[in-house]
Amino acid sequence: MNIIIIFFRKKSNFWIKNIFWILIIALFANHLTDQRNFPLHDSYRFPWLSILISILIGSIIIIICYFNFRYFKNKHFIHKINNQILLRFIFSTLGYISIAYIVLYFILTGLFGGGNYNFYGFFTGFSITILLSSIGIIVSFAKDIYELHKMTSIHGKLKIQQNGKITLIEYTNISFIYSENKIVFVVKTDGTTIITDFTLNDVESKISEHSFFRANRQTILHSRSIEQVRSIENGKLSVLLKPIISNKKTFQINISRYKKQAFNHWLEKKL
Repeated sequence: MNIIIIFFRKKSNFWIKNIFWILIIALFANHLTDQRNFPLHDSYRFPWLSILISILIGSIIIIICYFNFRYFKNKHFIHKINNQILLRFIFSTLGYISIAYIVLYFILTGLFGGGNYNFYGFFTGFSITILLSSIGIIVSFAKDIYELHKMTSIHGKLKIQQNGKITLIEYTNISFIYSENKIVFVVKTDGTTIITDFTLNDVESKISEHSFFRANRQTILHSRSIEQVRSIENGKLSVLLKPIISNKKTFQINISRYKKQAFNHWLEKKL
């Protein structure tokens, strides 16, 4: 339940923040583009129609940016982030925005402008829209992209401090992490284990949520650790992990029916 609340809270913050900026830009831009829209002008009228159109265009732009980012996040950013992929994301987003702007311009001009197409006004509005969209893309998604890049970096290492010693383990060498008797162990791909002084919550904050999955209160998985998945009673899943740890025949965990869908979605993207 807490995960669902946090999920929607993050999404709500994104939409609220961007809708707020759309309103501010629409109000200022439409009051500055025409002398008659200046509040102190003798024939001042509140430019409600142009403001509504600006809000409509801005909302469509935000929707395009959001869903294109989601696509790139699930399709590309989850694996690697480099300049080529970033440019593809930016230019594809601006391309979709350009198409939407052109279509909306001709539709709205036909409906409210009597078909009086002003191509100077079109190119001016188009240029401003693309400029503001470029800035908006960078401001809105720079932090998310940076975090994804940091988390998915193949050179990332987990720093473990234990008994005054510091051990660095590359994320690519981690199979899974588990807690037993309030002690957290990191299991490497070769089957060796390292004792840590972390809690699982500490570890979860240091690793990539795209590469690792918090299966339950005792275990964090990487996809490379999964040997077998099968359905069991009450809608739960039983997951057999690898490699085999010393002094243990097998390591098997259960995933609750509440986390089953999230786990399947995460695992599907790894296949």
